[in-house]
Amino acid sequence: MRTLIHQLPVLLLATCALAQNTPPRLIVRADDMGYSHAGNEAILKYCTEGIATSVELLVPSPWFPEAAKMVTEHPDVDVGVHLALSSEWDNVKWRPVSDCPSLRDADGYLFPKIFRNNNYAGQALVENQWKLDEIEKEFRAQIELARKKLPQISHVSGHMNCSGMNNDVKAVVERLGKE
Repeated sequence: MRTLIHQLPVLLLATCALAQNTPPRLIVRADDMGYSHAGNEAILKYCTEGIATSVELLVPSPWFPEAAKMVTEHPDVDVGVHLALSSEWDNVKWRPVSDCPSLRDADGYLFPKIFRNNNYAGQALVENQWKLDEIEKEFRAQIELARKKLPQISHVSGHMNCSGMNNDVKAVVERLGKE
């Protein structure tokens, strides 16, 4: 009876042959499409002429309509909804897609941070009285708007780790992703 050690050369040869038939696939993700016109152009160029193979699109962002149009014109580009609950830049802001008061700051924008940050005291979503049903409502509104504008959506992800705020939010994202 031959032992596994005696079969090792055959196993290694088989593994090498299999590895050569299925080359590794690198997925390079372009993040935050929709935040600006220049960003949209650059991200699309990365996908059509560069190494990016997947785009994460911010639905509530100011340049979403342009980004959606640009990506729709390139159906071979993989697109994901980059679920957003924050608008972190100081001079470029966006608001929720749905009516969800617990997710907005005093000016009506999404909070600049998800998690506590000493430079933005009291301006993190987790430091405020957010409601889980409003998070689900907002995520659902972002997904529905994206599906309305983009036929090739393949996945969802969380901007600034908003999908990982806590286990309840994670469960909402998992459920919506399956839907």
